[in-house]
Amino acid sequence: MRAYGEIAYFSIEEFNNLLQEKVNLDKKVDRLKALIDKTMEALPEGLAIENKTDLEDVLREKLHLLPDTINAVLHTAEIGVIVCDADDTMLDISQHFMASLGYQPAELIGSYKGKLWVERPDIHETGLSGENDYIYSIYKIKQKHFPAVHEDAYITREGTVIPVLQHQLNVVNLQGKILGFLYMVINLSEEKSLELTLTRAMDHIEREILNDEEVELTPEMKRYLSKDILETREYLNNILETSIDGILITSISGHILGCNQSFRKMAGYAEDELINQPITLVSPLTGTYQTVSGKPYTITEKDVMDMVDTLNILFEKERRYACRQYFKNRSGALIPTEVNLSLLKNREGALIGILRNIHNLTEREKLEQKIKELSETYCLDNIVGKSRAMQEIFRLLKKVAESESTVLIQGESGTGKELIARAVYHHSPRNKGPFVTLNCGAIPYNLLESELFGHVKGAFTGAIRDKKGLFEDAEGGVIFLDEIGELPPEMQVKLLRTIQQREIKRVGDNRTIKIDVRIIAATNRDLFEGIKNGTFREDLYYRINVFGLKIPPLRDRKEDIPLLIDFFLKKSLARQETVQVSREAMKMILDYPFPGNIRELENIIERALILCEDNIITVSDLPPEMLEAVQAQFERPRKHAGVIMAAHSADAAHGAPSAEDAAPLLRTGRQQAEKEIIMQALQATQQNRAQAAKLLKIGRTSLYRKMKQLGLE
Repeated sequence: MRAYGEIAYFSIEEFNNLLQEKVNLDKKVDRLKALIDKTMEALPEGLAIENKTDLEDVLREKLHLLPDTINAVLHTAEIGVIVCDADDTMLDISQHFMASLGYQPAELIGSYKGKLWVERPDIHETGLSGENDYIYSIYKIKQKHFPAVHEDAYITREGTVIPVLQHQLNVVNLQGKILGFLYMVINLSEEKSLELTLTRAMDHIEREILNDEEVELTPEMKRYLSKDILETREYLNNILETSIDGILITSISGHILGCNQSFRKMAGYAEDELINQPITLVSPLTGTYQTVSGKPYTITEKDVMDMVDTLNILFEKERRYACRQYFKNRSGALIPTEVNLSLLKNREGALIGILRNIHNLTEREKLEQKIKELSETYCLDNIVGKSRAMQEIFRLLKKVAESESTVLIQGESGTGKELIARAVYHHSPRNKGPFVTLNCGAIPYNLLESELFGHVKGAFTGAIRDKKGLFEDAEGGVIFLDEIGELPPEMQVKLLRTIQQREIKRVGDNRTIKIDVRIIAATNRDLFEGIKNGTFREDLYYRINVFGLKIPPLRDRKEDIPLLIDFFLKKSLARQETVQVSREAMKMILDYPFPGNIRELENIIERALILCEDNIITVSDLPPEMLEAVQAQFERPRKHAGVIMAAHSADAAHGAPSAEDAAPLLRTGRQQAEKEIIMQALQATQQNRAQAAKLLKIGRTSLYRKMKQLGLE
């Protein structure tokens, strides 16, 4: 075969010679195609044989029994023949074709035909072989969608790509059941090489035309026409070359036909290093690699099967959008990408290739990693918060965790007091020991002492054996006493002694047991108020409040709400699912006072996920009582103003104050009502005065003036 690609300069004479050779090659290929087409037309139902044994001998002992049409094909040296069974296991190959592939018979006979596949993995490196290997699933899905006659490509033993025109003829038994396949193959290497050389010759001539050099090709009119065509082509090429996304074009069989500058830059290869190479050069199907971010990644069976699904959809719908795929650069690092695939067809509608539009996700992954790092800053042991108050909680929590001090956590119900307690435990030296919890308000008084301190056999009716209490269960770890404000006074005395002496007595026993336990307590009550009214001991308060943590209610840290929503969504959804919250719904959530705090927010999000459609949470997905509460916030100041005015009117009706006396009172009431209304509007709009003015349906200047009058600046 002539080495066309080595021609460096193209004279007009050389170009004409190439065209003549192209004509001769086309005639040769057309003659071979006509010979095969005649056979295919003569055997529309397939080649009929008696049994599978005849299939194995079809190129040898049984050759003389075949129809003349197919005999003519099998005796033509330029046509390669592969005989396969119904599972595409190769049973025989014509000798001249096997020689052109560089294989010995023992290397191919009995092997799966996918061994000749361009995208085939390196058998020596992966150890994969046989038709059942998942790696061949991509080959199978392509073969499923290929027509009986199509351009394909095989790979030689040395790794060289050979473009071919493949014809598939079914081999059937006398009942019409498919026993195997007869593949008749025309080697197109010489033709494709010549086409590439002609393309380069045309490129050379085009450059001369565009540079206004003298070219003795056509008359002046054709020269201008050619220049216009070439400028248009160059314009289109520039669009591809300057595209930010990578463009990769492969044949249907899987070898690279072309790519743009963005892809070459991403992959780190020159164009001539990529052309006619298997796509697996830059998109491996097996192995473990480092990603560009430095993390190892193993391409698994799942990745391959995802690609199978992608190709299946592509062949069925001709488009496939937003597929995740790793490409390998020259240095061997994997690059994360998002790929859109499209089928390419010629004028006749035949498949000629696959176009991949490739968006490099490296920067996005770095950004996601940065977001993850920031989320870790705003998240501690499932406690989320970027507000100043929560960041201070995080700082204090890490400090106190290292100590042995007793901790008192105070906060409203639903603020996450137990999460805080567990975080103290996880970051403490005691995190290898047990974490024992007790809700002091959930245990009846007559059982509480036994629950905490344990009992001995016979201590009371039903005490049939010795039992350890929670303090003993927590030995070496932490005991968390939730709702400690609910402890009865008698139990407060015993708990005080336990904290002071670091020892306990089981119910019904006089012996003391030393304990090594750290105590963390929590309450949603105001313990100072309990001290005042005598329901909580002052000395116990100071014993448990060695280090106090006050958890702010959610209404006082609304900047944490979007973070919390994101956290709950990720917690509830599958890995690849995403749900968004509409702007109106988010505003409604931010306006809500959350009497149930974080626990209530989590329940609201869980409910909304059940109701939402199209992966968007809207206002209609939020609880009705939530909407009513938000509306009531804005109506309350108006009602307050109405009550004041009504009271003033009643006083005037009874004749108590005169009109002159009532005027200051009315003015004060009106100012107070206006002040409350404006404050509510500012709170609802996150202190955005322009938005508040719109909400109040007054001009922005009027709002500023009114705020100045009411001392709200």
